[in-house]
Amino acid sequence: MISIKSVHGSAQLLLDVTGGVTRIVEKTHRNVVREVNPLNRLRDIAGVPAEERRGRTYQFIQSTTSLLQQGLHRAFDEFSDEQEPSHSTQNVKVAAALNGVCGDHLEASNNPLAISMHLRNRHGGYVLPGSKNSGVSTSDISPRIVVLVHGLCLSHEYWKGNNEGDLGTELQRAQGVTPLYLQYNTGRHISSNGRELSRQLKSLVEAWPVNVEELTLIGHSMGGLVIRSACWYGAELGLSWTGLLKSALYLGSPHHGSAVAKAGNLLTFVMKKFRYARPFALGEHTSAGIKDLRHGNLLDEDWEGIDQDDFHPDYRKPVPLLEGTQHYFIAAAVGNDVSGFTSMMVGDLLVRLGSAKGQHSDNLKTLSIRPENCRVFEKLSHLDLLDNKVVHDQILEWLA
Repeated sequence: MISIKSVHGSAQLLLDVTGGVTRIVEKTHRNVVREVNPLNRLRDIAGVPAEERRGRTYQFIQSTTSLLQQGLHRAFDEFSDEQEPSHSTQNVKVAAALNGVCGDHLEASNNPLAISMHLRNRHGGYVLPGSKNSGVSTSDISPRIVVLVHGLCLSHEYWKGNNEGDLGTELQRAQGVTPLYLQYNTGRHISSNGRELSRQLKSLVEAWPVNVEELTLIGHSMGGLVIRSACWYGAELGLSWTGLLKSALYLGSPHHGSAVAKAGNLLTFVMKKFRYARPFALGEHTSAGIKDLRHGNLLDEDWEGIDQDDFHPDYRKPVPLLEGTQHYFIAAAVGNDVSGFTSMMVGDLLVRLGSAKGQHSDNLKTLSIRPENCRVFEKLSHLDLLDNKVVHDQILEWLA
């Protein structure tokens, strides 16, 4: 069933896209006309405001779009407090993908499709960290909690996998832990999500029905970076949950950036250098979360005051692994030989092996771990790490 919230959010996003496409067409049109008619270049030199040179057609489209947006908000205001029906798995996955691509815009524009960070239990119900009514059934409550954090454009649904068992359920069955699944807007800055996760873990531990003895965090892809960011902010504030964190596992996490994000940044940078290509440099409009993946930004100072669309060096502040916690790294390569050049460069198609293993040419940024705490699996892609039996078996062995 499609909810009113989804209809409202989709319509608002469609109008935003219409406005964006109009601006692209207008810029392209203006560039072409400027070259064909020399008088337009003279007007540029004379400093005639762009608003005065804008064609009436574009003004009409933008004005109409603005009026439709205002009418849309007024029309849906009366439904804002209605109870929303449960979302299907497919709807959740579509919303997660949209949040990954443009989640920061959805949040800034108050779009109902923007996902707010929350925890869910193994049945899909909401967990309320700040309430004694945790939302977890009595039979599932344990003093040992495992929180699973998904990656970019994904949702908690992806931990369920296709053919293999749910990792959280396997851990509960084997070790009696309580598995919880984080759902969050992956289009936000990683540091923003890390700070908020730290706060939610504090509330969760304080309100849990029994005293929490151990906490384990498992992150896939971007999720691993959000965990490291949360650990940093939690330690900086002296939050008690960091002292309970026994283990942290990172599955294919781009600790030093993703090759795909680096390539996208380079393409955007080059396109911006050419007048006719610049309006189509859509990389400028991707989310802050995607841009953070270029180098693996974890902190606010890694991106504040920096043009993330520019081709700049790695300015990140080194963030060491949280002391007193066992850290485990899992990487994957699509090739048959994990030590071969192709596997090292391609990795799991999205993250190179060196980045997933925390290796860096700068010793200050290198993440030092014991060899037995790192495994590289062959013939696996990035998403295979979520629901592969051999990966699950390794995690169960480490956490036993």
